[in-house]
Amino acid sequence: MTTLTVNIQNEKDLPVLKEILNRFGLNYVVDVESDYAFTDAEIKDLLKTKQDFIEGKTTARDWTDIEEDLNSAYN
Repeated sequence: MTTLTVNIQNEKDLPVLKEILNRFGLNYVVDVESDYAFTDAEIKDLLKTKQDFIEGKTTARDWTDIEEDLNSAYN
């Protein structure tokens, strides 16, 4: 199997490209990037929360569960 990654700058090109891939009978996945970017303060706060959890200072959900939620929302 070979993977091809294409960065599409113009959203109007996506339907055309999808049609071409469909006509060739190729399987593909469209991954739309989020425009949201964490600020330095948000990253610092997330890392502090993680460290507090690791040190047992908080009763938060399991960090892996939180991390999965963040990854699915912003990746």
